[in-house]
Amino acid sequence: MEGKTAVVTGGGGQNIGQAISHRLAESGANVVIADVDADAGRSVVDGIEDAGGEAAFVETDVTDPDDVGGLVEAAVETYGTLDVLVNSAGRARGVELADIDASTFEWNLRQNLTSAAICTREALPHLRDGGGSVVFISSVNALLGGFSEVAYSSAKAGLHALCRGLTADYAPEGVRFNVVCPGSVIGDASVWDERKPEESGTLEDLADLYPLGRYGKPEDVAEVVHFLASDRADWITGIVLPVDGGISATGNLPGGEWWNSI
Repeated sequence: MEGKTAVVTGGGGQNIGQAISHRLAESGANVVIADVDADAGRSVVDGIEDAGGEAAFVETDVTDPDDVGGLVEAAVETYGTLDVLVNSAGRARGVELADIDASTFEWNLRQNLTSAAICTREALPHLRDGGGSVVFISSVNALLGGFSEVAYSSAKAGLHALCRGLTADYAPEGVRFNVVCPGSVIGDASVWDERKPEESGTLEDLADLYPLGRYGKPEDVAEVVHFLASDRADWITGIVLPVDGGISATGNLPGGEWWNSI
């Protein structure tokens, strides 16, 4: 990745986005972090620079085409090229379909699917110049479904179709598109503890769901994204890759009441 420029949306996120940003920088990429949270984004930039890497931050609402256009322009002006786009930004509002209104469903689509399409569209002219790589961060919920997350799961599954359609259109120009589907990824156990009541399930309960016996770490996902973004994966495009400790192979999702208690 030496000398390449990578834009990571949601790169200031505590878990996956931050880990991806650091991993790409470690391999020599110039990393442009796009996030709505300026403090978080700049903190990641500081961490990368302290480790000897190169990074910049652009405050960006990925659902706003004008913001995204400015992001791409800033990346190219700063580093001269745009070679990799990681669509990691995403948010969820979990509601059962019977209780959801159209605006909430559309909000989930815009945050997770439309935003990725906007970012990819704006980056494409530069990616086509040099045979770039795009990685979409989906979710195991798009493969198995998630309790009270029908809108989020639908939006994430839409990324798979988006990826395959883009592959058909742009593979002849050397641009690659791939999807990564993480399972449960916990970066900071204290955050989990703060948001869950004392009587709820534990992280050990969560780990027991996975055939490999543990929940994911942000670095597990970041390593796969780094590979797919790099030239080592230059004959891989159009795939949907679970990074989930084996849970998509077993379908070992818990019942709704149990899941909501942990």
